[in-house]
Amino acid sequence: MKKLMWLIRREYWENKAMLLWPNASIAALLVILYASVKGRPSYQFEGQVVEPAVMTAAQISFVIKGLSDAFYIPLSLLGILLPILVGVYCLGSLFNERDDRSALFWKSMPVSGTSSVLSKVLFALLFFPLATLVFSLIAGVPIFLSFAISLQNSGIQANVFSTAFHDSDMLLAPLKMISLLPIYMLWALPTVGWLMMVSAWAKARPILWAVCLPIMTVLLIFILSKNLDLGLNIRWLNFNIIGRGLMSLVPASWIAYEKIDNPKMDYAQTFTAWTGDLYGPSLEMLGKSELWVGAIVGIAMLAVAMFLRQKKDVS
Repeated sequence: MKKLMWLIRREYWENKAMLLWPNASIAALLVILYASVKGRPSYQFEGQVVEPAVMTAAQISFVIKGLSDAFYIPLSLLGILLPILVGVYCLGSLFNERDDRSALFWKSMPVSGTSSVLSKVLFALLFFPLATLVFSLIAGVPIFLSFAISLQNSGIQANVFSTAFHDSDMLLAPLKMISLLPIYMLWALPTVGWLMMVSAWAKARPILWAVCLPIMTVLLIFILSKNLDLGLNIRWLNFNIIGRGLMSLVPASWIAYEKIDNPKMDYAQTFTAWTGDLYGPSLEMLGKSELWVGAIVGIAMLAVAMFLRQKKDVS
């Protein structure tokens, strides 16, 4: 465990810039953007614009409850950045150490190949999402204050801060965000496993192999199925080979996956489910086979990546 922690610290120091600066830049831009917004807030209820000064108690409660969105706005935008950062890191994690031959040095150290790969997996699945959550919360506080001060100065007949801090949804918003981290780690395992396996195997341009191989595989199966009249479910292959193999790093993609992998899909309902409350449907994923089968496949690909890293001739 001590060696593993030491290896994770090494990953942090080598990839600190990728972990911190992109998230910090977007969080700072968001805060500046929302802090610079001027004007009185206006709200619509049943198609009618209602001034804060004449809102009913129910409308005031609804508006103040909506202030918790201040924490989800940065999370949504930083969540778009997260799969890009994790994908780039995973593709370079084992390829770069072969490319610059630093793998020779690390193989000479008294640390096992399993610990080295495991430290990279934990860094990808734990540290990058944690950075997204931390910077979302850091950016969410000034955005919340900006919304709350603007609402309080609009003449609303309530103490915005007192009401907000007595609202359980507001107080639990950060904890709900953090509690989804284990589900994200399990869901993202197939993509992390695939990218690291390609990183350990490819001699050059791992990104091309990682993207093109699943697409070409499904395309080949589609052509064979059509020509030989095999009647294979290409839709299932698309979502389980291309979708799970390449897109599982997208936060909350399990919600869209569950809805999209349905022939009777309602696009309006799918979008509402993805942008609405994610907490309940996300916890339900822990009882579904899609999550656990994908995690097992991801672990199997990581085992192959460990084997390739050990056997690959670096010299």
